[in-house]
Amino acid sequence: MKRLVIACIAAAAISACGGETSLPTATGKANIWAINAIPTSPEIGFLIEERALDAIDFKANSSPQARDDLSYTFHFEAVFPPEVVTTRVASQFLDVVADMDYIFLIRGSLAAPTINVWEKPQRTFDDTETIFEFRVGHAADSLGTVDVYFALDGVSPVAGEQYATLVPGEVSATADFETDNYVVTVTAAGDPANVLFQSLAATALSAQSVIVTILEGDANDTSPVVARVINMRGQSVPLVDANALPTVRYVHATMDLATSDIYNDAALTNPIVADLSFGEATGDIDTAVGEIPITFTATGNPGAILYETTLTMFAGTRISFYMTADTEGLIDTPQLVDRRSIETTARLTFFHSAINNQSVDLYVVDSGEPIDEMFPRQILLPYGRQSPPLGLIAGSFDIYVTTAGEKTILDGPIPFDTVLGGVYEAVLLDRVDPALAEFKFLPAP
Repeated sequence: MKRLVIACIAAAAISACGGETSLPTATGKANIWAINAIPTSPEIGFLIEERALDAIDFKANSSPQARDDLSYTFHFEAVFPPEVVTTRVASQFLDVVADMDYIFLIRGSLAAPTINVWEKPQRTFDDTETIFEFRVGHAADSLGTVDVYFALDGVSPVAGEQYATLVPGEVSATADFETDNYVVTVTAAGDPANVLFQSLAATALSAQSVIVTILEGDANDTSPVVARVINMRGQSVPLVDANALPTVRYVHATMDLATSDIYNDAALTNPIVADLSFGEATGDIDTAVGEIPITFTATGNPGAILYETTLTMFAGTRISFYMTADTEGLIDTPQLVDRRSIETTARLTFFHSAINNQSVDLYVVDSGEPIDEMFPRQILLPYGRQSPPLGLIAGSFDIYVTTAGEKTILDGPIPFDTVLGGVYEAVLLDRVDPALAEFKFLPAP
């Protein structure tokens, strides 16, 4: 009898002895996910209570996850170097209701984020339906109030016919549309002629729920406003601004190519760059969409063709076009740029174009510090490739480049001062002496 009494007391927080549980009981599930709309944020962790759900970069969304219809506090966390542990930046309580879909939007500043919860009933479709469910969310704080038009391709925005008028953090109601080619247009509120964003025509598949999220562009975008369409499974694709021309930055990175002029038409009547010499880089040059003929010629002599290629360009993208060489001769290596500023770190990348040293290591040490007892920050970086972004704190450093696996210095020390949010691009070049290389910072485009 004594043991039975003790057992009942110990279990009192869970149930009355011989009675029903006092804890809430789940009756169903809801979908939980999140979108990161803070342009300068690092990857943000998304948690339910103390359990991690996902990690989300700017413009990205987490995967929808089914959770019991109970009450939870959801958290958002980030790492602030030089700390290696996460810091909680925001929390949001939610009483979850079964058969609902909840999207947590984190926006504003990383120091003081705003959390909005976009919710709607879950939608099911059968195989015979030809419609899709649509809504739009406003996650671009800098835009203020906007009108959003959703119309068939070829239909111009008309005042009063907008699909929704939204303030930052707001989401529209849902509506059903037949599958067809549609255009999303964002304008200043009440002014359909002031177009902030207009997508290329896109087709939404039937029998699904989609949400279009309006976001701020970053340094990787050629438009100040971007959008993404996300379906109910969390699959996300960008909606490209039809008016956002792509850009190309040309980098002359091989001694095998003479100083050049560059043309972007087959007839060589449109010079876009003059006198580009070894080690130099252009700024970002607006370029047409599609298959673009690119020709390098001797300076001042379009008849002396040095190199020809075709570059495929897509709206809204930025490319760095490196001219290098291999054992067969001149080659080009286009690279998508990654210049987004992240406020918690400085970022360094470089393109390895020193063919005399096929693989290198990169050291970044405190200013004045020798590398004798130091480990490289990046190893085995191969010729003809872009290095992964290296995150650094703010400070003064020295850069060394060495032969891979050795302390044989190819270049350095190179003084390097960083600030948080800084984005630094460089190229590794050959020197006349094949035992050396030159680590050269590229100017801001």
